[in-house]
Amino acid sequence: MNQDLAALAARVTKLSLMVFDIDGTLTDGHIFWVPGSGWTQEYSVRDGMGIKRLQEAGLEVAAISGGDSLSAQMRMQSLGIKHVHFGSVDKVAHFERLLEQLKVGAENCGYMGDELVDLPLLRAVGFSAAPPESPDEVRAAVHYVAQRPAGDGAAREVCEFILRHRKPAP
Repeated sequence: MNQDLAALAARVTKLSLMVFDIDGTLTDGHIFWVPGSGWTQEYSVRDGMGIKRLQEAGLEVAAISGGDSLSAQMRMQSLGIKHVHFGSVDKVAHFERLLEQLKVGAENCGYMGDELVDLPLLRAVGFSAAPPESPDEVRAAVHYVAQRPAGDGAAREVCEFILRHRKPAP
């Protein structure tokens, strides 16, 4: 449901919280084994810079992931993301707890996810985004589909879109 720019800008203007899925959104979805360390993924420094820019602009950034790995934990920590939940079976329940904790309404939140399990949360927020490799059902349900691939600029693209169209904090 890609909407026109004015409607998207109106959604983005309201954001105070942006939540990201990790596997397949901040990564390309591939995992590999490192002896002595376990399963790991690659992360884009450009995506990380986009997240840092959101934080600098005053947005709270959080992550809710169905997976859990040391590399993901360390990456979220390195980005200064304070609100992270790993191993989530019910992302909406974790999201609702986060809203209560931060005293934010769902309409003031964005979420970027890539899989069918993300659909309930993508539909619950004021602004939703997905990488281009997402299944058709996910791409059809979100407000914004990135052109850059997951783990290689998709999150940065979404962050820059938000920053371009968001009103500065008072």
